[in-house]
Amino acid sequence: MENAIQKWMNIAAGRPPWIREKEFIRTISFSNTMARELAGLVTQNIDIKLDTAYAGGNAPFLQAALDSSFLEKAQDIMEKVIRYGGIMAKWNGKSIEYLTPDRFAVTEADGDGHITAALFYSYYTEGRKYYTRAEWHRFEGATEDGQSVYKISNKAFVSDTEDTLGSEVPLSRAKWRDIQPETRIEGLERPLFAYLKNQYSNVIDPDSPLGVSSFAECTEELRWLDIAMSTLGVETEQSKPTMFVDEDTIMFARNAGIEIPDFIMGLRRGVKAENTVQQWTPALQTQARIDGINFYLSILSYKAGFDPGYFVFNGQSISIATATQVEATERRTVNTVLSYRNLLDRPNSNGDGRTGFVHEIVHIIDTMAVMSGTTAPGDYGNYELYCDFADITANEQEDKMFDYQLANAGYMSKARFLVRRLGLTEDEALAMVAEAAEEQKKLNKNQGGLFGEE
Repeated sequence: MENAIQKWMNIAAGRPPWIREKEFIRTISFSNTMARELAGLVTQNIDIKLDTAYAGGNAPFLQAALDSSFLEKAQDIMEKVIRYGGIMAKWNGKSIEYLTPDRFAVTEADGDGHITAALFYSYYTEGRKYYTRAEWHRFEGATEDGQSVYKISNKAFVSDTEDTLGSEVPLSRAKWRDIQPETRIEGLERPLFAYLKNQYSNVIDPDSPLGVSSFAECTEELRWLDIAMSTLGVETEQSKPTMFVDEDTIMFARNAGIEIPDFIMGLRRGVKAENTVQQWTPALQTQARIDGINFYLSILSYKAGFDPGYFVFNGQSISIATATQVEATERRTVNTVLSYRNLLDRPNSNGDGRTGFVHEIVHIIDTMAVMSGTTAPGDYGNYELYCDFADITANEQEDKMFDYQLANAGYMSKARFLVRRLGLTEDEALAMVAEAAEEQKKLNKNQGGLFGEE
């Protein structure tokens, strides 16, 4: 898993193992493009609210903490889950921080694969010294009355090299002097961290509680896509017409101090020019290259959870699907998005309430708020959480036309249509409808009959 995680992180950082600068094989980092697109669909117009009727006095605090700790970072969080297979959320003393798999190590998991103990790493450099803090969270024993005991241990290390842990030093000798070496908490039901695991099955290490990247089985296609794009780029770069002239002409120009343009080259020695000047224009295989690129894009789309053809290398046209077409032809993409949303918020398996990563985040914030004295113990757990996502199959123009038909048929008031589709306030919409009705009355009155007698 360590090797796989490092590979995924290198690919995301633009350093895949197949780069060959001497062979002009570079990367377009298309996995990042797919992760960004999918994360955007998952978090599109996400809205999370805490019901104040339940939350009492701690509602504003919980809502503000959730907004800053999750909602503002939702896109980035989901991108990292898609790229690296999962991300760890942990309280850092002030807010929730999110750690990629290279910043923590699992030390214990239960039979269902849920992580119950883990080490978390923090780093900083001062001069030529490299400092590391290891923070160990775990449940350890129970009290006499049966309450759980949760322990957090902190140790500091210093090293002369970046890739070694070094020797242990007191926390007071590093910038973590305000952190307690050992903290004991009684009565916790869940850890003070939460792991958001990618939905894909871990076939790399089935015994590991860690998730796998959405591109774990796409690395070969990513490699071939980079090769195809690099080849097209090199061909394009080297496709400028070239003038070949006799070598004597080149020598004369150099001796005379005449600057020779880049597109002029001399014939090799032993090659006799039939004419003084020969022009060579290379033939590009652009369409063949594009067909190959689209072939790899189609495979990548399918294996990463999109519908085949979701990504197309075509700079001439853009097709916009209607909501009906999306439901019919992009069902795989929709299902993938919904499955990721279920990781964040879904019905509880026992039918009681809802669960998911967002609920775990609020639980950690709520627990730490009570422990720090920010909120009263009586308010602990006294909230209801609601998540709302955008309908990715919705089409604004289609919905607008449908509402227009309802208004014309009398099934919806014209004022409501103006509020829903033009963003007017209710008072503005009512005034506009009344003004239009009054104007229509005047027009009807002034029309009269054929000879003006009616």
